[in-house]
Amino acid sequence: MNLRVKAGGTLASLVRPEWKAAGAEWDVAIEEVDAAELMASATTSVNGWLGPPWVKSGWFHAARILADAIEDGESKRRADAALERLEASDYRDGVEAENLQRELVTALTENCRKLVVGYTVKREYFSAEFTDGIENVGFDSIEGLNSPMFIRTAKLKNFPWNGWLTLGIDSTPDAAWNPVAGFGDGFGRLLWSAVGDPALLYAPYDSGWMINRISDVQSNALR
Repeated sequence: MNLRVKAGGTLASLVRPEWKAAGAEWDVAIEEVDAAELMASATTSVNGWLGPPWVKSGWFHAARILADAIEDGESKRRADAALERLEASDYRDGVEAENLQRELVTALTENCRKLVVGYTVKREYFSAEFTDGIENVGFDSIEGLNSPMFIRTAKLKNFPWNGWLTLGIDSTPDAAWNPVAGFGDGFGRLLWSAVGDPALLYAPYDSGWMINRISDVQSNALR
């Protein structure tokens, strides 16, 4: 008996032809999870505030992807307790925090019902040609170019301070245009990155923060 595997899109190329499920009956499903969408769906951005602070942490991503597949009651209890303590910063120091993260991921992966089997690299494109291109491009390690970091660092080569920046989104806008119930699609997040102006931004390559509007500058006394 052949294993019946359900996979769509580009993932179908990873499955042997004789293993592909022909109908509604299947044994294993392979699904693709967009890390940027996973992060965006858990992010609140209102009143100059971004959060929660752990949306770029691996333990949080693991919980978002794997928590719904836990069947054992004891494993679920341990995972929920560790997640609650991590989100409440209920730990003495960094060592205890790392141990809680390990305990959470261990509880999430104790069964084989749902597993993370691999990662792919997302490629995004921009033009660096003179004079219509851009330079000094910053990006987020998960959100890529559709992030506040890109909007605040992209520099036009032609008219650095008063030119036109042409951007493209791979989907049509379909979210409400307000910061409470809307701006949840790709275009909305891009728009809110430009006009939201939060006090802090996610650091581009880790789960920390960086100041958006102010900096610690030492004053020089007049002579």
